[in-house]
Amino acid sequence: MDNLTHTLSGLVTARLVPARNLPMRSRYIAGALAANFPDLDILLAPISSELYLMHHRGETHSLLLLPLWALLLSWLFSRMFKSPGGWRDFYGLAAVVLLVHIFGDWITGYGTQLFAPFTRETYSLGTTFIVDPLMTFILLLGFLGSLWRKASPRAAQLSAVFVMAWIGTQFYWKQQALDAGKAYALAEGLRDVQVSAEPRPVSPFNWTVIVREPEHYHYAHLKLNADTQQSAPAGANWLVRALASFQPPAMANWKTAAKFGNGLDNSLARDIWARPEFAFFRWFASAPALYRIDHHPSGSCVWFEDLRFAAPGRESPFRFGLCGPDWQSYRMGRDGQATPFR
Repeated sequence: MDNLTHTLSGLVTARLVPARNLPMRSRYIAGALAANFPDLDILLAPISSELYLMHHRGETHSLLLLPLWALLLSWLFSRMFKSPGGWRDFYGLAAVVLLVHIFGDWITGYGTQLFAPFTRETYSLGTTFIVDPLMTFILLLGFLGSLWRKASPRAAQLSAVFVMAWIGTQFYWKQQALDAGKAYALAEGLRDVQVSAEPRPVSPFNWTVIVREPEHYHYAHLKLNADTQQSAPAGANWLVRALASFQPPAMANWKTAAKFGNGLDNSLARDIWARPEFAFFRWFASAPALYRIDHHPSGSCVWFEDLRFAAPGRESPFRFGLCGPDWQSYRMGRDGQATPFR
């Protein structure tokens, strides 16, 4: 979830959590700060990009470590606001706001390490795109309503109810997207497959559905509430063109991708995939597929991507590879340029 939405969720939560000894101004400030605390893991990025991605949504987003972080924050807030009750005045507020932040990231498709540091397994409800303007707007109305009607938490309560109803709506449409993927697999005679659906921006009806075979993928960008072919007018901007790429399930353009490519590329891709230098991407990717192999006089670059992030109108932000002859790790930017990944 983006940080504006996290901040607003902290402000709304601060109005909902009882804290009799605290003035509202202190509660709002503490709520906003606590709501952004888990994303301090970005401080790892200048040290190492790999370290950051390995621990992003890790320890600071852990349910197991939440009591510790809440204690740290409540102690800092008690010092900041000189609260007569000390850290106890802030502990409940900090704990609930942190829990709301974790929930807000868990519902997105990226994945959250809920039980770090004891396991690096990620969990995701996968109902909500990482930036959800409607959810942000609902929370903004809840906060503004709380400022207007200071004596009543009704606006914050209604905001929380509508957010949960919105997530429930998205969950319903995710099930429809999964059903569309299962129907495609059945029609194509595919067996032993796994079907996943990734939320896409702007609309709860836009989904990327992936049908996984052991070493092959079938994926399509679906618009679930449409029954006619989508198209963009001439001269339309990139966003309109991208949104027009989402098609009704019955008219979808299903694409295929091979995990290790085909022909001569297959053996090289398998070798690179198994190398210890590529351990990070093996952990990171849930739908890894060979993107391409670039052959240079000094050696080849073997690139993989995660189809979980495949979306029309933009290059994938997560393409990684190894380049010979020494097989060092690189990351491909959206401009196609490779930079060392450390």
